Amino acid sequence: MTTDNGSESTQRDSQTGIVYRIIETIPGLKGLAAKGGILLKWTVLISLITVVIVALLSVIFTLMASSALKGSARQLCQTIAGNISSAESIITAERSTFRRSVILQDIVSGLSKSKIDGFEYAAVYDISGNLVEREKAYAAHTVATKRARPIPRDLYGEIRGVRDFQEERIVCQKDSESIPCYRYRMPFKFFNVPVGVIEVVFTEESILGPVNRMRLYIIILGVLILCGGVAISVFVARGMVKPINLLSSGMHRVRDGDLGVELSINRHDELGELGGEFNNLINHLREKLQMQKFVSESTISMIREHSKSGDIGLGGKRQNFAFLFSDIRGFTAMSEKLEPENVVSILNEYLDLQAQIIKKNKGDIDKFVGDEVMAVFSGPGKADHAFASAIEIIDSIKKLNDKRMKENKITVEVGIGIHSGDVVHGRMGSRDRMDNTSIGDAVNLSARLCSQADAGTIIVSKNVLSTATKGKFVGKKLEPVRVKGKAKPIDIYQITGMKK
Repeated sequence: MTTDNGSESTQRDSQTGIVYRIIETIPGLKGLAAKGGILLKWTVLISLITVVIVALLSVIFTLMASSALKGSARQLCQTIAGNISSAESIITAERSTFRRSVILQDIVSGLSKSKIDGFEYAAVYDISGNLVEREKAYAAHTVATKRARPIPRDLYGEIRGVRDFQEERIVCQKDSESIPCYRYRMPFKFFNVPVGVIEVVFTEESILGPVNRMRLYIIILGVLILCGGVAISVFVARGMVKPINLLSSGMHRVRDGDLGVELSINRHDELGELGGEFNNLINHLREKLQMQKFVSESTISMIREHSKSGDIGLGGKRQNFAFLFSDIRGFTAMSEKLEPENVVSILNEYLDLQAQIIKKNKGDIDKFVGDEVMAVFSGPGKADHAFASAIEIIDSIKKLNDKRMKENKITVEVGIGIHSGDVVHGRMGSRDRMDNTSIGDAVNLSARLCSQADAGTIIVSKNVLSTATKGKFVGKKLEPVRVKGKAKPIDIYQITGMKK
C-alpha cells in the first residue's frame, strides 16, 4: 500500500512538473499565470470542463437524434415504397405497359399532392420492360413529363445494381440552388421478381433539421452554462484567493518583523484551519520572542544547534572564557528603605544599562542574580571586550547618576571583577529543568574579585590581564588579596580606563 501511494504521489509530482515546465518555457504564459494566479487557473479549468461537457453532450445527442430521425425517414420511405408496391395486383392485371405506367404515375403524383414535409421527388424506374411502353425508361416520376422518357445511361448503370434497400446522401440542383438531400432506393418486384427500382428523395433539412436546431440550442445553452460556470468559478476562486492573499500579506508582515499580525479567516474548511494555525504560529513566535529575553544568547545558540537532533540532554564541554561580574553596592541597605516596587524599578534601570553595554561589546548575559550581573566573553579578544565593557559601564553609570541626582533620585554604584580561565560550559541541572551555564574555578574567582572591588572600580586578575592587548588599557597593580577557596594570595590589578 505504501508503494502504491508513493507511486501515485510521484506521478502527480511528475504531471505537475510537466505543466510547470511548459509554463516556464513560455514567457508570456508565465507572466499571465503569475498575474492571474489561482483565479485565472480556476476560471480556465472550469471553462475547459464546461466546454468539454457541452461538446460531448452535443455530439452524443446529435448522433442519437440523427440516428433516430434517419431511421424514421427510412421507415417513411419504406412505407411509401410499400404503398407503390401494393398496386402490384392491379398493375399485373393490366396487359398494357402503358396502362401500368399510368397507374404508377397516378400513385407517384399523389405523393406530390400529399405535401409530405421535405419530400423532393419520387420515381419508378423500369429495368425489365414490364412497367412502361419503352424499355429502360421512367415508369413514373413526380415530374410527370419524365414518364416514359429514357433513363440516362449513367443513372441506369446505378439503379441496375440495386438489390436491396439503399440510403445515400446527395446534392440536388433546384433553381440553380444546391440542396443536400437523402436518396432512398429499393427494388420494385412482381411476385418477388425485380422489374424496376423505386426511388424516393427527401431534403436533408426535413430529416436532420431538428438535429441542427437542437445543436444550436445546445450551443446556446452551453454558452449560457459557460458564462454561469465562469461567474460561479470567479466567485468561488475569489473566496479561495482572499484568505490566501491574507495569509501571504501576513507572512510578509512577519518577515518584516511585525509579530502583531492576526488574521481573521472565517471559513469552515482547510483555509479556515490554515488561518487558525497561522495565528497559533504567530502566538508561539511571540511567546518564544518573549522567552528569549529570559535566556542567554549562548542558550539560544545551543538550542538551535541541537534542535534537529531531538531531545537536549545534560552535559557540557571544557572551554576558555572571560567572566565579568558586576554588583551594585549598598543594594541591601537601599532595599530596606524603599518599597519593593521602587527597588525593582531602580534595579532594572541599572541592570538594563549594563546589559546593553555588554551586548554591544560582544558579551553574553549568562544570568542576573539579584543585583548582580554575570557576563561571559568568548572568542578572540575576549579579555579586551570584557575590559571595554567594564570601563563603559563605570562611565555610563556616572553619567546616569549625575542625571538622577539632578532629578533628586536615588543613585547607586557598582563594583566589577573580571577573570578568565577554563570552565565546563553546558547544560546543568536535571533532565526536566536545566540551565545552560559555566561551572569552574574561573567563575568563582571572578565573583570573588567582584566582591573585592569598591564602588566604581574594576578589579581584574593577572591571568586575564596577560591575555589582553598590551598598552591598550590604563591601570595599576594592587596588593595581592586572599579569597575564599584559594590557598595563596591572588595578584590583582585595577583598570581605570583606556589609552587614547
